[in-house]
Amino acid sequence: MTAAITLWVALVFGIGVIAWFGTRKQAIAFLVVAILTAPAVIIPLGHATPLAPPAGQYSVLGAKIEIDTAIYVLLDDGQGEPRLYRLPYTSAAANQLQQTMDSVQFGQNGGGSVGMSMGEDGSPGFAEEGVAGTEQPKTVDQPLLVTP
Repeated sequence: MTAAITLWVALVFGIGVIAWFGTRKQAIAFLVVAILTAPAVIIPLGHATPLAPPAGQYSVLGAKIEIDTAIYVLLDDGQGEPRLYRLPYTSAAANQLQQTMDSVQFGQNGGGSVGMSMGEDGSPGFAEEGVAGTEQPKTVDQPLLVTP
């Protein structure tokens, strides 16, 4: 949200400068504003960031695999807001992610989640995380009304 506000303030300031000065200075002021706001195109505003996540451990909150295109993952590092990343597609990473998601969803252990470790070389690794069997068994509810 801060990036969107900063971009807006820069745009308003740039338009104000262009309106204040004459025609020759319009081009210079517009060029300066364009150069200053150029890095903002990297900041994702509702889209997956094309940059790789920093090296570390993440929890995978959601994933979508588009064959031969990309792997979209929503990652949470536990310190801030989750972010959506677009990872390059490799069959090894896609198979590892799919197998881990299947084992968490359909496995007998239950209670786990999918984790991702991002290596220094930029290669993601997916594995099951969490302690299995931490859920308490549900007790049978007693009916409030008994009908004959």
